[in-house]
Amino acid sequence: MNKIILLLLILIVSISCQKSKIENLQNEIESIIKPNLNDPSSYEFNSMHLDSIEYLTSKLEMQTILKDIRNLEKENNKISQEQISFLKRKIHFYSSLDKYKFKGNFSFRGNNKFGAKILAEYIFEADSTYKLIYIRDNNGDTIYKN
Repeated sequence: MNKIILLLLILIVSISCQKSKIENLQNEIESIIKPNLNDPSSYEFNSMHLDSIEYLTSKLEMQTILKDIRNLEKENNKISQEQISFLKRKIHFYSSLDKYKFKGNFSFRGNNKFGAKILAEYIFEADSTYKLIYIRDNNGDTIYKN
């Protein structure tokens, strides 16, 4: 019974920490966008979508490559050494792409120059610690880059 309660507490804490990280990311994005609006008092949050599939896929791919390298090191022949060399270059390539990041969309409503309420959408990228890397507007212009 104590183990079940402990597991439930751990689950609740992990979920609440995850939400606060996302809320902190949302607050960081809002603090960058709001001052640049025509009418900051008209700001209304609409939605934020965070896509973690690319991050998780890259992480799993790296784990698979490392496992393959360990298995090939046991064979210790010329062909396996060539394959290990190739896999190490592949790991280096993945690392250079910096795939360990999240992408997402952030949308809100606000008044434009004429006072009409519009829906604006921004694309953003955050690293694995939910620290903002960049924000792009609808036109593809980068408005913030870390």
